[in-house]
Amino acid sequence: MKVEARSSVGAGFVAGLFEAASRTGVERAALLRQAGLGGGDDAAEQARLPMSAVIALFDATVVLSGRDDIGLEFARRVRPGTFSVLGYALMTCRTLGEAIEVAPHFRRLVFDIGYSEMRFVQNEEEARLGWHVVSNALPYCRSLAEALIASWYHFGRWMAGVELPLKEVLFRHEAPSDASPYTAFFDCPVRFGAGENALVFSSALLTMPLVQADENLHLAMREQARAAMEKAFSQSDLAHRLHQALIPLMPKCEATLEHAASALGLSPRTLQRRLGEASLRFQGVLDAARKDMAVIYLRDPTLSVLDVSLLLGYAEHSSFTRAFRAWFSCNPSAWRRARSVAPD
Repeated sequence: MKVEARSSVGAGFVAGLFEAASRTGVERAALLRQAGLGGGDDAAEQARLPMSAVIALFDATVVLSGRDDIGLEFARRVRPGTFSVLGYALMTCRTLGEAIEVAPHFRRLVFDIGYSEMRFVQNEEEARLGWHVVSNALPYCRSLAEALIASWYHFGRWMAGVELPLKEVLFRHEAPSDASPYTAFFDCPVRFGAGENALVFSSALLTMPLVQADENLHLAMREQARAAMEKAFSQSDLAHRLHQALIPLMPKCEATLEHAASALGLSPRTLQRRLGEASLRFQGVLDAARKDMAVIYLRDPTLSVLDVSLLLGYAEHSSFTRAFRAWFSCNPSAWRRARSVAPD
């Protein structure tokens, strides 16, 4: 099974979807049946749900409610708990910009790695906060995309305690039959078929102070977030543990089964067996780790493409370029140019 196909979603976010469905008159049992998850509450009570199940629930909500804009309904009552402990860590940041910087560190509490990623780009005048699907293992879900973009906007306004004027909102998918609810919700131009999902706003908003900023509470919330990450993933998710172990091994060209097993306190044979039991291959996890870290390193303008290649443990720069083309259908330099990342 591919790593990205095993992505999961936190219980707070799933609870928000059930609440949104309920407000449109859709009962939980009917929603679970329509999504192919059974008629009971077992799926709803899990600590996390597979991403595939969450996509099915969003699609089922649209069908049963008849509401194309269910993502907006989801966002209207977003609370800190919707984003697990991460929500409380964000609301206690000093500024909106700091909150955006903190989010990627703990985003896995809400959305596991593999299926999608959060992207943030800014210059002196404009900032762009986007959500991108990076996996072909699961389908793109327009209502999920709308729920996330709308939630970020709504939660940002709540944290700042003031209106946050947007320049425009972009959606990758085509426009619904009636786009007026979207214009009313975001109070700005909304462009569909734009090829990406993003909030576009003035960079000046990044210095906006947050109403409940509290340095001591923020540090406590970050510690809780780290503990929650450890509990949710480090002990149970072999792929994640191996992924983390490989990161410091790659620059030393030691990202091998033997070195990784040693870092995890296992014998190579035991690690191989456990990977097999989880339907994983060592090379598959290594490739996924390199892919994830490549996009992180390439966003750092102080690193050249050759630097990134070496950090990922490639003996030859051309090997990295070939792998990157297979992942993203372009070379690393073109990927950077498309995101306005220029190496120093």
